Amino acid sequence: MQLQFILKEKLFLPNRYLLTSIILLSFFIVIALIVSPNLNICCNSVIDADNTIYLYVNDSHYIAINQFMVYLTIYGRDLFWVLITALLFVFGGRSGKKTAFVLSIVLLTLIPIGIAAKEIVERPRPLIPETVFLIPADSKFSFPSGHALIVSAGAATVLSLFRDSRKKLSISLALTLESALVCISRVYVGSHYPLDVIGGLLLGIGIAFLFLWKKKSLEIMHNAINSWLKNRYKCN
Repeated sequence: MQLQFILKEKLFLPNRYLLTSIILLSFFIVIALIVSPNLNICCNSVIDADNTIYLYVNDSHYIAINQFMVYLTIYGRDLFWVLITALLFVFGGRSGKKTAFVLSIVLLTLIPIGIAAKEIVERPRPLIPETVFLIPADSKFSFPSGHALIVSAGAATVLSLFRDSRKKLSISLALTLESALVCISRVYVGSHYPLDVIGGLLLGIGIAFLFLWKKKSLEIMHNAINSWLKNRYKCN
């Protein structure tokens, strides 16, 4: 029975990551084709629904949480996830160091991918009266949401790798909740349509799962770097 479980763990899980990644990235491509103004695909009902949800959210601001949403959108991506990666590496033990290593590679890879995706799709930012924006509108393209891209990949990576105890799983779930709130904040403050956020989620998690599919290779790379650093430190 134990042998069957080990074989299933080794053979099925990597393939599951790959299959899930292919599905997510396929959905991302479909949505990108729909929202791109350059392709004129006749999916007006989808675009109309996207606009309707966006306007509903921005017509429903609550003063009590406005500033919280602004803080989430300003600090919840770059500052927060750089700090989390550092904390995992320093205080997360062996699994924390491996998670931080994979997380760094995933996030650094996604930065140019996100920029390229925006330039290819060229979806304009939402156009609403300036008084409705909680933060100044960004002049860059809208799809996919860069915030959703990064935080979703971060949450997927941490939740997959940093879960070998109840405490670590609780931390990973808390980080997943933070990621969800950041994604919501991007629509709430007026910076993105809902489909921008969904596109960021699909692309971010899809790319993260591609790296998790090759988790063993990344672990070998991580161990090799650690060994090289230790040997160099001893020599000095």
